Amino acid sequence: MTHIDRLRRDLARVGAGVVLPPLPVVLSLLLAVLAGLSGCGQPAPAPPTATVRVGSVERTASAVGALSGVTSGGPGGVAVVPFEESGAAAVQPGQSVRLTFDAIPGLEQAGSVLAVAPEPVNISGVTNYYVTIVLTQGDPRLRAGQTVRAAVTVTALSNVLVLPNSAVTKQGPLSFVRISGPGGQPVLTPFVPGAVGDDTTQVLSGLGEGQQVLLPPATGAGS
Repeated sequence: MTHIDRLRRDLARVGAGVVLPPLPVVLSLLLAVLAGLSGCGQPAPAPPTATVRVGSVERTASAVGALSGVTSGGPGGVAVVPFEESGAAAVQPGQSVRLTFDAIPGLEQAGSVLAVAPEPVNISGVTNYYVTIVLTQGDPRLRAGQTVRAAVTVTALSNVLVLPNSAVTKQGPLSFVRISGPGGQPVLTPFVPGAVGDDTTQVLSGLGEGQQVLLPPATGAGS
């Protein structure tokens, strides 16, 4: 029985001379009904959107290793980092690297890939390739053996059409986005992607600059 049904029953009892429940109970039922009605007729919130825009695509391959041959001035030394084969396949000499250090919070250093080992090593049952990275600057706090986290930029494009990765839906080899159609209903629309980065996907064709695409609904902590 709904709150409205209970109110109707109680009103009918008034006409029949039946004693109603205590007033606080009746008021609580009435307030519950009003609270339920207050949301009626309210339009659903608009889904989040993103705009196809000119931007950049960057993809990184990350791994953890150790410092060696550290110097206090000039070049900062060498880091030898094992990359799993899926990441190592895209790593090449000359690519730029961002390095952070567990022992020195807040310190970020630049570097470049010097070499990728031609032979793999097995680490905990996973195939890895050692990558040698040269730090471009020294720091007196750096010590040989310190843990270093390396992020190699394996893809870097600028001044290209992009959209957020979260807007892309994959169906087999095809890529789609959702756009708002008639009556606000989402319409699955194909497009041709290019490079895929950590956060953005390049648009080669099928979508234009300034076009709005729908994003997945945001999920709150309590949902």
